[in-house]
Amino acid sequence: MAERDYDWIARRAYSLWEEEGRPDGRDEDHWQTALSDWETLNASATETTAKAGRRIAEAQASAVQEGLVITEEPVQPVRKSARSRKG
Repeated sequence: MAERDYDWIARRAYSLWEEEGRPDGRDEDHWQTALSDWETLNASATETTAKAGRRIAEAQASAVQEGLVITEEPVQPVRKSARSRKG
């Protein structure tokens, strides 16, 4: 397990312990709950990333089918004309 994941779980377990009024002897319960929370978040993030990748691939395939050009360069936002500042 990566150090940052371990740290997140430890902070979450500590938070749970504090929320319950700092009871003695519940450290394993808090750790297991925090671990479960981390696994749920990690699975959700992985699923979201996979879905985003699929949507991007579908959009690119659709653009190719429609004859649109796809560039690798990021599109720069259009800036409004500069307004003079008083003062």
